[in-house]
Amino acid sequence: MTRTLTLLLALALGTGCPAPGANDDDAANDDDAANDDDAAFSCDGITPELTDISPDDLNAMLQDKDFQLLNVHIPFAGEIAGTDAHVPFDDVPAIEAQLGDDITAKVVLYCLTGPMSAIAGADLIDLGYCRVYDMPAGMVGWEAEGYAIDD
Repeated sequence: MTRTLTLLLALALGTGCPAPGANDDDAANDDDAANDDDAAFSCDGITPELTDISPDDLNAMLQDKDFQLLNVHIPFAGEIAGTDAHVPFDDVPAIEAQLGDDITAKVVLYCLTGPMSAIAGADLIDLGYCRVYDMPAGMVGWEAEGYAIDD
């Protein structure tokens, strides 16, 4: 009788054998569903990450510009020629509005000395944007390399 009671208790708690007809295909289907969700955020095979660039890298990228360049420093303290918009680093909805719906489009962020653009970049990565670049040297580093800042 004790064995029967133990078996009934185990079944009631869900620790018994799998239900009839259950098989590994159900688990595989669950894995496929999870992979489909991952694919929606896969950025066409690109792992979303914040990529640091130097002032020299940005200068080279500006020669054949195929990205949005955002100044996220507050308060406004000047900008690099070619900047598309000045959007405060902590106004994520405004940054998203500027970038639009294409999460795979390139964006380069900068501020005065680096921390604000790093925060904005991390926020964009968390939202699923794929090609986010940060210039941690900021406008100070840009000027130190001999490039001009527009007032």
